[in-house]
Amino acid sequence: MNAATAQHRTAYRTAELQTISQRDLLVRLFVGAERFLAAAQLAMELRQMEVAHNNCQRAKAIFLEMLATLNFEKGGEIALQLKELYLFLIGHIIEGNLRKAPALIAEIRPIVATLREGWERIPDEHAGTSLISLGTGHAFNLRT
Repeated sequence: MNAATAQHRTAYRTAELQTISQRDLLVRLFVGAERFLAAAQLAMELRQMEVAHNNCQRAKAIFLEMLATLNFEKGGEIALQLKELYLFLIGHIIEGNLRKAPALIAEIRPIVATLREGWERIPDEHAGTSLISLGTGHAFNLRT
């Protein structure tokens, strides 16, 4: 890929992220986490430890970002529950990565899929609504 193509792709993605709905952003993050967890699990099973480690790190980074965006003032009990859930997922990713235990990664993949499916079910009329006003406690603010 040449420099001009890369620059156009970066500009497109930046514009896309500035206009994406809150729901769709979270769905994309969960899809990414699912992809990284699946790749990590497979790499562990194939004994490709560096690949497994890199994919665990990427999945963990997604949940750390989700954790960092929680707004406990406005999200209340839901934000606290999401915090505990994200910490659980992060803990399993770390432990699975350290032990190179694909079973630990496999345990959390259905949870991540369920979370993604839940966000996908939010009706379009609420998709662009701030997640804070939906009561989730997430404080993503991509729009300038």
